[in-house]
Amino acid sequence: MAPLQPDSATQVLLEPSVRVLVVEDEPLAAEQVESLLLGMGYETVGPAPSAQIALALYRTEPIDLVLLDIGLRGPIDGLQLAGQLLAHHPVPLIFLTSFADEQTFQQAQAVGPAAYLTKPPVPDTLRRAISLAVRNFSALSWPPQPPAAPASPALVAPEAVFVKENGMLEKILLRDIYSLAADNKTCSLHLAERSVQVRMPLRELASILPAERFVQIQRSYFINVEHIERLDPSRHLVQVGKQVLPVGRLYLLELITRLRTIT
Repeated sequence: MAPLQPDSATQVLLEPSVRVLVVEDEPLAAEQVESLLLGMGYETVGPAPSAQIALALYRTEPIDLVLLDIGLRGPIDGLQLAGQLLAHHPVPLIFLTSFADEQTFQQAQAVGPAAYLTKPPVPDTLRRAISLAVRNFSALSWPPQPPAAPASPALVAPEAVFVKENGMLEKILLRDIYSLAADNKTCSLHLAERSVQVRMPLRELASILPAERFVQIQRSYFINVEHIERLDPSRHLVQVGKQVLPVGRLYLLELITRLRTIT
């Protein structure tokens, strides 16, 4: 498919101060959207390939509008990320999605987006959606606030998980988990001296672990940032305890941003 090219009508800068955070985990799609926005005259932030990087940029950069892919890979998808972004501070948010089904639309609608566009975006449609979103935005009235959820009961041992093994629930402290590895529909929790099997998909398991502690380094691996010993960015390798693991190219930047570095 040829890269998206802005037509002549999109060359006019309608909102000269608008800075758009692009959240897209597919490099080609991210490049196409960024090129399209720049051709319209908007400033872009990112693109952010994951929820963690998007949150970091959102908290540190001035953002006027978010263009967000619903189908983000990782423990936090686009719908969940939208809620976290808007909870931090509200801005207009436009969903981009490859899914045109009614269920996805209803789930997205509950978040209160300014627009819902399918991929690939049509230049004129995207330009008008951004212009209307920015002009109609009011921090006092948008997005609509959902009713407050009932308070959840306090968790037992919030710094631990309980894993069922031999008919018993074994307590495993989060700080003792070095990494998570996917194995079909199960996962392995790698501890210092042993591994524990969990009958749960990696995405589901990662969603219940604290995102500030566990970071994804490849499609089938998460690691505990507290146990990182060394990182070799040039060779895309990270040492976690006794494990030396490859870091996927898409996940390297996120991993580096999670580390406090001195150069």
